[in-house]
Amino acid sequence: MLNSKIERLSQLLSHSQNGLVFVDLKSKEVLYVDENTKERLELKNQKTLEIQNLFYDYDLLISEIHTHPQSKSDYKWFLKNENLEKIAVSVHFSSLTEFFDSNTEIYSITINWNHEYATENSEIIDHLEIPFLQADLNGNIIYANSRLIHFFQLSPDKIQSYNAFDILSLSESFKNEILKHNVKRMIEFQPQQGKLVSFQLQSFITTDQDKPNGITILLLDLSELQNAEKILKYGEDKLRTFFATMNNGFVIINQDAKILEIAPIFKFLLFQVFAFEVGEDIFHFFDEKMKQKLMEVLDSAIESQSVQTTEFEYLLLGEERTFEIRFIPVRRYDPNDKKIMLVFSDITEAKKLDRQLIESMKFASIGEIAAGLAHEINNPLQSALLYLDDLITVDETDPNERRNILKKIESANLRIRDLVKALLDLGRMESPNRDFVSPYYILVRTSELVEVSCRKKNISFTRHAGPNLPGIFVRWQEIEQVLINCVVNSINALSEMDKIRQFPKIELGIDLVKNQKKEWVVFSVEDNGPGIDDDTLEKVFLPLFTTRRNKQGTGLGLSISKKIIAEHGGEIYIKTKEGTGTKVEIYLPAHTDDNG
Repeated sequence: MLNSKIERLSQLLSHSQNGLVFVDLKSKEVLYVDENTKERLELKNQKTLEIQNLFYDYDLLISEIHTHPQSKSDYKWFLKNENLEKIAVSVHFSSLTEFFDSNTEIYSITINWNHEYATENSEIIDHLEIPFLQADLNGNIIYANSRLIHFFQLSPDKIQSYNAFDILSLSESFKNEILKHNVKRMIEFQPQQGKLVSFQLQSFITTDQDKPNGITILLLDLSELQNAEKILKYGEDKLRTFFATMNNGFVIINQDAKILEIAPIFKFLLFQVFAFEVGEDIFHFFDEKMKQKLMEVLDSAIESQSVQTTEFEYLLLGEERTFEIRFIPVRRYDPNDKKIMLVFSDITEAKKLDRQLIESMKFASIGEIAAGLAHEINNPLQSALLYLDDLITVDETDPNERRNILKKIESANLRIRDLVKALLDLGRMESPNRDFVSPYYILVRTSELVEVSCRKKNISFTRHAGPNLPGIFVRWQEIEQVLINCVVNSINALSEMDKIRQFPKIELGIDLVKNQKKEWVVFSVEDNGPGIDDDTLEKVFLPLFTTRRNKQGTGLGLSISKKIIAEHGGEIYIKTKEGTGTKVEIYLPAHTDDNG
């Protein structure tokens, strides 16, 4: 039954010009070989033929068939003839299970003889990444690899009809030179579509029994090599410039802070003053308190295998300067080999620039809320003037009534004083030092300034504070500035909506959250505005990115806010849903015993 099915299938497929083989992968038997293949391979006894007698690397072939039961592309392979000589062909295969019992593993292997060529190294040659051809002594091409066929846009089926000298446009003298000895020469060629390409042509005369019988030609694309050389030179120049201008110092230390290596960069001023030496404790220049802090950061970087950053102040040549140290774990195969690279950077000028940017953001916020404050100041002022007018024009003799009027005037003036003081405090240059403050104090101060602007825009403003809030150790003016900036963003988002909310609202709050074994004071600013789309959300913290370019938006607010919070050891997150609203959460370390 099996033989009859195989015979029927072979008859159906016999019209093909290609070779045809049926194999049973379970028994590794060859079930059928077409007559053309038998003749080419000089097979005499096909009845007992096994797959290893027909194919080189048969185990690899079986593996390929199992991996891709229905191959869609040709595979280069070698067949064996009766004398065990290699014959290079291309094959593809397909399962015949649907024609036989589902438990069988019978496959048909189609052999494409058009890819046959003489040299034993043909498999390597065909996969060369450079254009390659073999020709007889008249230049008639015997074989060309796919790279050459593709580049010169030749027809693969008619490859032996082409002449190498013609497609390469070689002069008569060059032809004669190639036929006499091996040649290496530059040539140029321009494809039908594309730019001029420079090649280095290398030709070799092949021989048979010491007599020339053909030529081999390789074409090395020098344009790619020249581009690579240019890129490499550009990279070297950039690297030299980088090291010549960098303002950093590099040291590698072990887990005990002992110096293992020092980068030979003497431009970095701090290293000239500290004069580090291999083998010494790198932190011995600092006082005990600072040394302990730096060791804690070192231990944390080693334990977490993550980059840690800290800063320190140092009086250098009579000038107070700020330095940053990045602790970068050096990952090795040996887990016990714990080394850390320290990158020292002088960030004094960057700190000054940060202060200027914070000041510019601060005055931008003042401008945003100044109009609302002017309105808020005008109301109690007008009330006070009316009460004074009453006292002047009406001779009020009742002492109690006079006292009530004076109390109202006093209340109006106190309101004006508090608003002006809050505005002046916002514009005042803050102290570089951190203070231990109550987060509720910052909440109240911020509320006094922003609720006025909310009222002017008809936005409902509320605030909340969780119970038993611990203090925080911060530059409180900067935290206040971050909150004001976030509320102003919410005000702008709500007031500039295409379809204004019927009940626009903003809530400012503080809560205590325990996360990552630490306690955090979390400030939040939540609105029911338009929300932020995903594309914009990815960019909101980028410097100079703004969606309000035509409304005098600077794009500095959130990027500076993120930097301020990071400097305080905190994080800032944005939760948003397009069309629903946005919530900004600002995490700051709570100053508690648990947090150290």
